[in-house]
Amino acid sequence: MKQSIREQFEDLTYKLSPEHLYCDGEISQSEGNRRYRQIKKEWKFLEKKVGRKVTEEEIEKVLYKQYIKDN
Repeated sequence: MKQSIREQFEDLTYKLSPEHLYCDGEISQSEGNRRYRQIKKEWKFLEKKVGRKVTEEEIEKVLYKQYIKDN
């Protein structure tokens, strides 16, 4: 996977975390659900670019390995 696409997946993973998805409880459940659907659409678009399914867990592992490497 190209680094630029991986970074886009990383950004979407960040956006999918509950505290960011729901703006720390500052938005309604329905707005959070709308944002979730939009992020998942972007995710599927990237999967088409890569040509395979990519899981959040896969991206989280990459992020974790990078964190360990940097610290």
